[in-house]
Amino acid sequence: MRFRVRKQGFTLVELLVVIAIIGILVGLLLPAVQAAREAARRMQCSNNLKQIGLGIHNYESATKRMPPGSAFYGGTVIAVGTLPAPYERFGGAIGNRSHLLVRILPYMEQTALFNQFSGDAAPTDNARIQDPTNPQGGILLRGVSLPMYICPSDNNNPFNSTVDGRSSPVQPSNYQFSMGPTNSMSNNSACPCPLFNTFVARSQPGTTAANPAGPFTRVGGVRPTQSGANTGYCGKFGDVSDGLSNTLFIGETIADWSAHARNGWSHGNQWGRFTQIPINWDTRYVDVASAEAAGKTGCEARCNWNTAEGFKSRHAGGSQFVMGDGSVQFVSQNIDMVTYNALGGKAEGTPASLE
Repeated sequence: MRFRVRKQGFTLVELLVVIAIIGILVGLLLPAVQAAREAARRMQCSNNLKQIGLGIHNYESATKRMPPGSAFYGGTVIAVGTLPAPYERFGGAIGNRSHLLVRILPYMEQTALFNQFSGDAAPTDNARIQDPTNPQGGILLRGVSLPMYICPSDNNNPFNSTVDGRSSPVQPSNYQFSMGPTNSMSNNSACPCPLFNTFVARSQPGTTAANPAGPFTRVGGVRPTQSGANTGYCGKFGDVSDGLSNTLFIGETIADWSAHARNGWSHGNQWGRFTQIPINWDTRYVDVASAEAAGKTGCEARCNWNTAEGFKSRHAGGSQFVMGDGSVQFVSQNIDMVTYNALGGKAEGTPASLE
């Protein structure tokens, strides 16, 4: 008698069913894994903002003034000892210890790097790390990568820039100071945005770069002119009459979506960010031509100097901010613009709350 022995194993149909089930399970699991990773990145980003907020508070406690936002002086050099009190400690040429992120370095356990920005009488936007083995110096100071100034949700790789004939990495930051609804945004004639006048109309009346609606400005400290030195603005916490907890201080930006942000984290030529621009306005296009080729306008180009200088992030649905009291808040991109501008202003007289 012969016995037929059945071979053990999967049929092709069974194997395909198993593969299909595994594929479905992976498809269900992958979004959850990605969401968990983004939650961790967002938490790290929140911690970065928290540390920057603490740095600002410690700076203000030590100097009795807030740090300048940036100091775009058009390249004019201001020698030490020539500035009127109390602005001496905010002096320096364009880019030299002039950006907020540079000023707070000693309060972020980065005193050694801060000391590399030496000599308040000379521009240092293109200064390099001191390197005894290289007479030309090491990498650009603005090419130094500081994790505390980078949101892990953004693919924030350095950009290349040719400085003094040398190709050098330039590291941007994802965090910029708030100018609030200040009436000082510009419209690049080579990269115009058709909605520029709409955004300007949202500005707080009477405000300028030297008298900002928000807590910071692009012309911090002293702003030299042809007729002499006119005071810029480095505020105090006491200027924030709407309440520190109700005022935006620092928020996020997508570095590759702003021509100015691409200059590097310590560069003096920074606009800050305006709250007349809706959160997460897309300015990913290099120029007007590439924007129009995609069916957009110059308002979506990173070179326009207005929508490019709005707050934006890689976090879905909005952006994170550090308030004047040091707390970190997530603000929806669908926030009412009147409320958003009120949060951006430090002394509008109409304090708003995210609650």
